[in-house]
Amino acid sequence: MKFMMDIREKTSLLHSAAESTGYIKKLVDGTASVEGYAEYILNLERMYRAIEMALDKNENNEIVKPFVTRELYRSELMRKDLKFLLGDKVDSIKLLASTEACVAKIEELSEKNPELVVAYAYTRFLADLFGGRTFLSLLSTSYKISGEGLNYYNFPEITDLRGYVMKYHNMLAGINLPEEKKIDFINEVNNAYIYNLAISNELEAKLK
Repeated sequence: MKFMMDIREKTSLLHSAAESTGYIKKLVDGTASVEGYAEYILNLERMYRAIEMALDKNENNEIVKPFVTRELYRSELMRKDLKFLLGDKVDSIKLLASTEACVAKIEELSEKNPELVVAYAYTRFLADLFGGRTFLSLLSTSYKISGEGLNYYNFPEITDLRGYVMKYHNMLAGINLPEEKKIDFINEVNNAYIYNLAISNELEAKLK
């Protein structure tokens, strides 16, 4: 589990920052709006779609293949939520510059270093799997969003959350990468947190 421990140790500060600043903090504090939340999801959906497409495109890569975890794919469910929350307005909202930069990076890795796309999948997928229940409760109680707009947080195929996360961590711990590529992987986990931070902070600035 050394590699998994290295990931945690070398990314913990950015991980914490991504969970507690910008628009995420506003959302958790109960001071956001439903439309603002929907715009946040619109940007995350585009990131998700880029990750999912990159994983599917490279599923024959022996390192990528175990991480093609379609039970964690969210983009289709997020589009349902966006249709419910925004209706026709969804087509008039422009993506944030941070989101476009993140998507461009994932697409570049998909072509040149597909193994490193797993860093983005790990960062985003597990964050939402862990935080899903908390946000489902928060959004339904504090923001009165009905279940029709909260498909994003439902993981019906995962009945044993702890066991699933442990299995995912074990796959990461045993990932077959040379040492120098493991350093690149940890750098991309940090980059993923930086992009998520940028999206959250850019949206907060936009909606002030």
